[in-house]
Amino acid sequence: MRVRLIKNSFSGRNLKLALTSVIGNFLNLQTFFILTAFAIAVSWIPDGLGLLFNIWFGNEKLPYIQIVGGFILLVALFIVGNYFLKKNYPKIEIYSEEAPKKENLIIFLSPVNNKPEISSFEDFKKVKTPWQMPAVAVKHHLPKLKNLFVILSNKSKNNFEDFKEFLNSLFPDSNINIYPVGYDKDIDFENMEDLKDIIEEVYETIKKKGKKKERETIIDITGGQKLVSIVGAVQTLIEGRAFQYVSTTDYSVKSFDLRYYEEQND
Repeated sequence: MRVRLIKNSFSGRNLKLALTSVIGNFLNLQTFFILTAFAIAVSWIPDGLGLLFNIWFGNEKLPYIQIVGGFILLVALFIVGNYFLKKNYPKIEIYSEEAPKKENLIIFLSPVNNKPEISSFEDFKKVKTPWQMPAVAVKHHLPKLKNLFVILSNKSKNNFEDFKEFLNSLFPDSNINIYPVGYDKDIDFENMEDLKDIIEEVYETIKKKGKKKERETIIDITGGQKLVSIVGAVQTLIEGRAFQYVSTTDYSVKSFDLRYYEEQND
């Protein structure tokens, strides 16, 4: 089984690959001569075939042969191409397990009107708050968790300091670095582009510290709105990424790794 990396921008990436495959990364004198030779070769082949058919069949039959032969060739190409597309069409597979403890956790912060007065997990039985699931997500990764990246919306950025105090009261003995993400931006949790860009920004920040650090990262999609969960999950289609979800029934934390793959027979 071969796992295939899926990029975010299909059309842009495919166009770049197509141009690069034809002209290379830079259009220089050497590339120009290669392109010229390629164009001449491509034009000579059909011209040569046309002259050859003309010798064999004569001018009267040649147009009919070209039309019928071209139609048969197109049909054959369509059948063969369709067969290979269906055979090699990428399939999706979901790997699910109890979320392994990670060093880096990314969460989305929902806004609240007032900081919940909670000092232990027992208090959650009496007080319901949108910050309960993020707290469970954090607890799951202790004591390994080192860095918590909190993505803030334009409605929750003012809640960050309260959320930080909220976590410190729950985990007084932990030594987590809590980073706000989006203080200087106007992130709308209902805007897919905003969400995609800010998630990539966090991953780029972590990636600069090394590939191992990126693999030691998981994104929690429990908090926030439904669109947050969708975009968060889609962004983990990139190889090496995974997301987690906190169950609202038994509070278990499961990780999910979505992969596109192609089955190949050896």
